[in-house]
Amino acid sequence: MVTLIAFNARSVYHFHPVIMWSFIKREAVFSIAFVAAFLSAFFNPPSLSWIEAIDFRTLALLFSLMGVSEGLKESGLFDSAGGMLIRKAGNTRLLSFSLLLIVFISSMFFTNDVSLLMFVPFTIMLFDKENIEEKYVIRLVVLETIAANLGSMTTPVGNPQNLYICSYFDVGAGPFFRTILPYSLLSALLIAICFVLFLSSKRDVSSEEREIRTMDRAKTIVYLAFLLIALLSVFRVINWPVLFIVEFLFLLIADRKILKRIDYILLFTFVCFFIFSENIRNIDAVRNLIEKPMAEHPIAVSALVSQIISNVPAAILLSPFSVDFKGVLIGTDIGGLGTPVASLASLISMKIYFGRQKSQKGRYMAVFIAMNFMLLILLALFAWITE
Repeated sequence: MVTLIAFNARSVYHFHPVIMWSFIKREAVFSIAFVAAFLSAFFNPPSLSWIEAIDFRTLALLFSLMGVSEGLKESGLFDSAGGMLIRKAGNTRLLSFSLLLIVFISSMFFTNDVSLLMFVPFTIMLFDKENIEEKYVIRLVVLETIAANLGSMTTPVGNPQNLYICSYFDVGAGPFFRTILPYSLLSALLIAICFVLFLSSKRDVSSEEREIRTMDRAKTIVYLAFLLIALLSVFRVINWPVLFIVEFLFLLIADRKILKRIDYILLFTFVCFFIFSENIRNIDAVRNLIEKPMAEHPIAVSALVSQIISNVPAAILLSPFSVDFKGVLIGTDIGGLGTPVASLASLISMKIYFGRQKSQKGRYMAVFIAMNFMLLILLALFAWITE
């Protein structure tokens, strides 16, 4: 018995660094956010200001939206839509266009990362089965990633930075949509042009019948109702504690497995970002470095910072330095294009593609960088002309 305990102790000790390293690789963004918050605490030690800096409203809304996304996945809505898509499409051109359209629209309501998690694996599986050449698959996956990042900016619930910005600046529905819809419409046009330029080849696809998962209509209606309530909560028509409490109790009583699937690490990542941003803002040198550029060029600064630290932490860091929401909103939304780290959703699709046995990582990166920066430059020029 003593020997067994000793063996187990040695095993835990031996594998502990391996487990830690595996966690760090799997949750790289959280690990970076935690280290950043920890190191910045030397400049601004723990105090009540840390609690005040945490936007609990954003955390509650994010929790609710993750519950909605997981619930709708469980209901079979996405599987049913994908199966119907396969049956209706008869060639690669129509199928590719349909996939881009569904990713663009679904990202508005189910977030960019959920859309990519659902449809990028589906795309790869489908086109592998049809033996479509790799360069076509790469272009489609990259364009789906762009469609998710640009489609998601259309609504407050499409991505986390929109959710935070609407909460921080108390943005109403009218000002939000007046600000972002021109960029969303232009984005849709640019994606359509890219489709014509890079995905216009046509080849018949298999029309064989595939088994399609049956959608649970009752569950789908319930979670779509929660999505509607979440939208009303974002615009303060319904108080966010009501949404959080009602949805939490529903999940606890009727659908407990969804509670286990919520990404709590993402919520803790936001907490770390809130603390890091509060600490950084209390460093005079950093504050002086950010204040003037943000006052003069909020869109450019927001987009540039997004390229380095991703658009979600960029929104949290830069919002207190902006006089209104427009510069941060536009800058971080279009700033999701560009480098792979500019949007966490981009890393998701990249990881999925790189996981393939026959992936061409160099070609993928070249196509990703070229397409992303091309569209980023065009949207930035539009912002420069119109704002």
